[in-house]
Amino acid sequence: MTKKLLDLSGKIDELIPIIGEITQVADSLGIPFFVIGAAARDLILKHGYGLGSSRATIDLDLAIQVENWEKYNILSAVLLETGPFSEDRSPH
Repeated sequence: MTKKLLDLSGKIDELIPIIGEITQVADSLGIPFFVIGAAARDLILKHGYGLGSSRATIDLDLAIQVENWEKYNILSAVLLETGPFSEDRSPH
């Protein structure tokens, strides 16, 4: 079986502007993240296979890798200062 990797470079930021804002902040801090959940599935279906899909919600789930709570707090603070973000949940 041949594995095929999909290159979504540059396509995601344009489609979902909030990802572009998160990318700028996370990249400046050297913090990797990726999109997960239904949004990830839809991006793969649309840009990998040319298929549409419809979701019941428009939420965006992310996995963000930080090495400690200090890095998390820095990322959180910068996002709250620079983008349309609000803190409404406990971190987990």
